[in-house]
Amino acid sequence: MKNLSRLVKKARRKVYREIPVATCNRIIELDHRMAYSEMTLALDRGRLGVLSAGAALALWRACHERGLRAWCYEFGFPQTLTYTLTVVEVDNVLQVHDAFFNLSYPFGLDEMLVSLRGGVAVSARREVRDRKIYIADPAREPEHTLGWLASRAVEELEPVDGLRRFELLWGPEAFAATSQGVAAVSRDLAARGYPDELQFLMLHPVSVFDGQHRHCDPSSMPLVGGRDLRSPVAELRVATRDLETERATAAERGATISRLEAELAEAISSALRSSAGYDEAERAFVVEREAWLQQKAAMRAEKTALEGELAETRRRLSSANDLRAQTDSRIAQLRAELEDGRAQLDQQRSEHERLVALASATERETDAAREHAIEVSHSIVPLIDELNQARQSLAAERARTRDAAARAAALEARLAASPGVRLAAFWRRLARGRIRVRAGRARAYPKTGPSTGVED
Repeated sequence: MKNLSRLVKKARRKVYREIPVATCNRIIELDHRMAYSEMTLALDRGRLGVLSAGAALALWRACHERGLRAWCYEFGFPQTLTYTLTVVEVDNVLQVHDAFFNLSYPFGLDEMLVSLRGGVAVSARREVRDRKIYIADPAREPEHTLGWLASRAVEELEPVDGLRRFELLWGPEAFAATSQGVAAVSRDLAARGYPDELQFLMLHPVSVFDGQHRHCDPSSMPLVGGRDLRSPVAELRVATRDLETERATAAERGATISRLEAELAEAISSALRSSAGYDEAERAFVVEREAWLQQKAAMRAEKTALEGELAETRRRLSSANDLRAQTDSRIAQLRAELEDGRAQLDQQRSEHERLVALASATERETDAAREHAIEVSHSIVPLIDELNQARQSLAAERARTRDAAARAAALEARLAASPGVRLAAFWRRLARGRIRVRAGRARAYPKTGPSTGVED
């Protein structure tokens, strides 16, 4: 999810830098069928610019080319001012991105709408490193707007075709200074009980573009179709303001009645002092008294109605407070989840650094082993040569041993076959035979006397 969010953020910053804003006579509407590169090329060639709708469509096209699902959400008051944001789906979360002001929001679309219904604006994350080009036509741009741009611009670029170009940090302040519709829409928001913040226009949808069709029916349009976008807090502000107005009117009427009663009393006194016109004054007094009684009854009825409205207003205020408490609880929960996410991110970052250090140590050991292997490979060739020489010497020695054994065997055979050796062997056998014969005779004739020597 972080990779996709980072991808969407880079695309939003790119659209903010490359899609310029311009004087009203140089504003065009982009075609959603054009590629993003074709959009930027057409704007650059014509020295043209766009408003929030064009910037949102360009970001939609950039996300679509990256395989992401997105919508263009237009909201506001068509008679005064409308504004458009890009809603991108990232891992089932509807992220809200403002390519016109280069803003992102920490909550999804659903949480933003709940917070706005509760009367709480969502703090946007603003990227301050990027700059936007404003193309000004001196023939149509008011002098005070040109002066404001010149004083706030980071740099004024070279004019092209008589058009002045300013590089500046474009945001809500710059838009309010260069657009006349911002003041009018602020009055409309105040009249409906909202704070002076363009975010609250999101509670008044105009259309949603899904890439194929532009949906204008609030009950069936994507993203917000069928939602209750009424703000109890805004309605309470309007009711309170109306109640204060009615109270002021009732006070004026009470002062008028008191004045009339004083005049009536003065008239009665004059009538009593004038006996001649007493009857006529009495009739006039009765008429005026009847009129006064009718006005008093009407004021009592009006007071009863106002008290009923006050009770209803108090009930709405209680509901709004409950809704705000729920919103605060949800915001606290989201903040806790955000802190947990940050802690997990820090833990993962430290684990990543440890793994990087371990990988570096492993890489150094691998390099040392590789160098050792290279040294071994360099020293093994002489060892193989010496081993081959030793094997050759051993083979030669074995051959000489076999030759010597063969010669010894031949000599033994020749010796065994020679007459001298055979005669010596014969005499040895003969000598052994005589000894056996003598021993046998001595045992056979032990008592016959001395030997006669016949055995010789």
